[in-house]
Amino acid sequence: MNNSRILLLACFAAALLGQAGRDAYRQAYDVWQQAQTNLERDAGTGAAPQITQADRAAAAAASFEGTRLAYLKSLTQDAAQRRKILHAPATRSSPDLMPPAVAELAAAELQTVTRAIAKFATDKDRGIQQLRQSMERERSSLASLTEAIQARQKTVAATSGSAAALEQALSKTATAFDDQASRSSQIVSQMDAESAAWAAYYSKLADAIQIANAPPAPPPIPASTATSATTPGPARRTSSVSPVPLVRYVGLWAYPTANGIFHGAEPESAELSVQEGNGHVNGTLEAKFKPAPGGASDTVVRFKFEGDIAATLTQKFMLATNEGTAGTIELIPGPAFNLLEVNFVTDPRPNKIRGGNFILVKK
Repeated sequence: MNNSRILLLACFAAALLGQAGRDAYRQAYDVWQQAQTNLERDAGTGAAPQITQADRAAAAAASFEGTRLAYLKSLTQDAAQRRKILHAPATRSSPDLMPPAVAELAAAELQTVTRAIAKFATDKDRGIQQLRQSMERERSSLASLTEAIQARQKTVAATSGSAAALEQALSKTATAFDDQASRSSQIVSQMDAESAAWAAYYSKLADAIQIANAPPAPPPIPASTATSATTPGPARRTSSVSPVPLVRYVGLWAYPTANGIFHGAEPESAELSVQEGNGHVNGTLEAKFKPAPGGASDTVVRFKFEGDIAATLTQKFMLATNEGTAGTIELIPGPAFNLLEVNFVTDPRPNKIRGGNFILVKK
């Protein structure tokens, strides 16, 4: 397959991929815009609905940024592949296939045979005439060879000129792809910074909504009404003890089917459910890990956990597996509003997975 056809197919495939990538991130952008409709305007009208909306908007923004980033990276890879194709040298006809000495020899032999035929033209000897006929056939062959050599030389010259022009065009186009790859790399770096900025924005917005809609503090109890005989009731826990909104912990979470982040044993699937009421958490986790050489044969983990919300970013709770094994689980808010890091450890059991660390995405 020649260079021009390879380039044409590569560009056609890249165009199809590019169109699909653009459609995906544009759809993700529309979902994001719908999720944050009137969010800032309604931020002060009620804490719970707006915090939930901020959570959805943060997840949609992260999806859009991730989809757009993947599209830009695919463009960079396509540009690199096409640049590689363009740098391939053009095919040229080699003049060594017909050296000049061959053309000179054929021309000289043709002249020699022609002169010899002229000398024997009037000789009536039968043997000489047969020799002359043989020499005429030789002359005919040499003439055909000379014509073929001349045609070959013209073709080599034309091909060399076309190849030189093609190489110049390829070099110019490859330079354009170099510029595209460089700009795409710069944009990818900017997108990484933008994604982090949007995640921080929605996190701060949720905090502001929670603060703005916090109930007013109860009025102080006059000293005259306070007596030693008054027995205070049990203190009611509130969710305000958490340094971040509780939506960063509660809800339904799952391990992504592609590009998952983990440390240690690799999850095949994971489902986490976390509920909160009056500052107390109840939750369940079901996870299946991929078998590892020399690792545990039982790679399925199911357990429940519960405990009170603490005034720390990392929430740690006691767990109990379905088999009755004890352990602990930590819930750590991820870098984006829709990400949650899970880290759990159980007491050791033979051939049983006893720990895992991975990041889940909110459903």
